[in-house]
Amino acid sequence: MLLPNVLWAPVNVILTLALRGGFSPVALAGTRWTSFAVLLGLALTLPPYRRLMAAVWPTRTDTVRLIAYGFCFFGPAHAIYYFALSKTSSFEGTILGTTSPLWVTALALIFLREFPTRLRMAGIAVGTVGAYIVSVGWNTPRLDAGHSFGNLMYLGAVILECVAGVLSIGIARRSSGITALWYQVAGAAGFLCLAPFIAPATFPVTFPSLTASSAVAFGCLAYLILIAGFINFGIWYRLAERVPISLLALSLLLQPPIAAVFGVLVLHEKFSPEVLAGTTLILLGLAIGTLKGKLKNSADSISNP
Repeated sequence: MLLPNVLWAPVNVILTLALRGGFSPVALAGTRWTSFAVLLGLALTLPPYRRLMAAVWPTRTDTVRLIAYGFCFFGPAHAIYYFALSKTSSFEGTILGTTSPLWVTALALIFLREFPTRLRMAGIAVGTVGAYIVSVGWNTPRLDAGHSFGNLMYLGAVILECVAGVLSIGIARRSSGITALWYQVAGAAGFLCLAPFIAPATFPVTFPSLTASSAVAFGCLAYLILIAGFINFGIWYRLAERVPISLLALSLLLQPPIAAVFGVLVLHEKFSPEVLAGTTLILLGLAIGTLKGKLKNSADSISNP
């Protein structure tokens, strides 16, 4: 669970660089997820890849559901993410993103009837405090008042993506993670390709010019497709077949301190006492959350709808 969080940690910075490089939000989102859907679809035609990922195709009903989850939740979430980042900052997005473990755990309880242990809930609580300290420090969050609309949109996108993920993982556990991911991403790509035609004023499409100065933007796009997409999501959905969602959610709290380390190494930022204290709490939360404990209702049981 460490590798995906390491590779996902700098995504908000990479998205911001790509948007500044000339991509419009829906052009970036649409190109990323359509390319990813095509790449994953091609990979699934290869028997060695299917064996590696233990691919099992979902039923026709589940296939329709997955495409719908992508079209109605995952695709809109990413269109909103990228648009919101043009109205707010990657730092503020990171703050709002630290709420995702709470949403995932609550949604897994509602939709999948997965009951986390008390220890895991305690671990999420401690880790969330640590992620908050890494992102904000010891004070109350100072989200720029001028960014309020962008912040609200970003939080809405976090919730939408959590809904898509939890619902899709429910199906992945009776088929396979990689096939569930492909159908979900295909649905998302469909939404992102249609959105500019349905609402061109809201979703304008612009791309960087093919010049040397746009190399960074296209490099960011390649990272989003290949590393943050093909590799990371493939690993994540493979893990989700057998790892309790509450534990996966807990591991997401690793991203703020990893992003801070990324800032130190790449952007030459200072490693503050707040980052050290918050990271310590996150590691403590992970330790608590992975301890064996009794579940209130059947140990990490899943009752798929």
